[in-house]
Amino acid sequence: MADKKFKIRNLSTLVGSGWLNYIRIIRQGRISRSYYPRVLLITLFVGLSIPFTWWEHFKDYFKLKKITTEQPPLFILGHWRSGTTLLHNILCKDPDAAYVTTYQSVFPNHLHAKWIFKNFMKALAPKKRPSDNIELRVDYPQEDEFALSNMYPFSYYNFFFFPQQYKTIYEKSIYFKGLSAKQQSKWFKAYRLLLKKALWNTKGKRLIVKNPVNTARISHLLKLYPAAKFIYIYRNPVTVFFSTLKFYENLFPTLNLQVVDADLTEQLIFDTYLKLLDDYELQRPLIPKENLIEIRYEDFVKNPEYHLKNVYSFLLKKDYQKTAPYIQEYLESLKGYQRNKYTVSRAQIDRVIKHWEKYMNRYGYEVP
Repeated sequence: MADKKFKIRNLSTLVGSGWLNYIRIIRQGRISRSYYPRVLLITLFVGLSIPFTWWEHFKDYFKLKKITTEQPPLFILGHWRSGTTLLHNILCKDPDAAYVTTYQSVFPNHLHAKWIFKNFMKALAPKKRPSDNIELRVDYPQEDEFALSNMYPFSYYNFFFFPQQYKTIYEKSIYFKGLSAKQQSKWFKAYRLLLKKALWNTKGKRLIVKNPVNTARISHLLKLYPAAKFIYIYRNPVTVFFSTLKFYENLFPTLNLQVVDADLTEQLIFDTYLKLLDDYELQRPLIPKENLIEIRYEDFVKNPEYHLKNVYSFLLKKDYQKTAPYIQEYLESLKGYQRNKYTVSRAQIDRVIKHWEKYMNRYGYEVP
């Protein structure tokens, strides 16, 4: 799945990393020779942005020190392609919502220099997500793992750069395996800073955080925010597999620094799905029952308002009717949206059932 024609648009999210952080990341795996031009351009860009990174640190010290989370954050959990983005986009229509923007997800170290880097991002970023044609804009809500990667060298999304090390990267970024107590402490510090920046940047009151990786990090999140609220959304595993495969096939060529083939991609999806959901099942009892809602994606898309009213009354303790006009307007804009369809082989479906039968049965799904 090597990117045969390197394009400047494929420069990588790493352009928003701090210098030392970037050096620590690219030392985590062996870079394939075909990606040397990409690394050269990223290195040049990160090097030129060093003064802005230091300026950010100076400004942050004074601006973010006093920022606190007035309301418990709401974390949206679930495997990739399970409806987390849809749910995130809807809930962020609430005028009180604070969230990581698409711009912050790439340039978390340059929020005070948006006047420069935003224009750069607007020029190079696609208008729609290549995996599902959902509109993509610099100020729209976005998940935060790429932002974390650019602030802390042991983020799970480093596997996009080094897919051959996906197992090791998962263990380091989720279990902190092999990390010193100081390195683990830095993860908590970086993540808290990242979310403080989101509060400051969007001027919201309650953080709405969507990050599939957090599905396996419940214990870490509760250390940071003991009163945090959680929504877990799940979807038919067969659909999730083919949607995730398409997602990775579109995203890998823009990010990876190693050659990755179809077999590795497929195995990566099978393994990570099981790890992520197993870790969720293991840590779910840590969440007080009154702070968790689980939603079946197929039920949500049939009647989103029913589930949203439940989220507002049960989790957020807030009157849904005050926010309903903003959400209804967004839901209206989605009418006519065509979801992806897949032509697949029986052998592929059999492999999905073989690997994920446990969760097919757990959630009561059959082949769609």
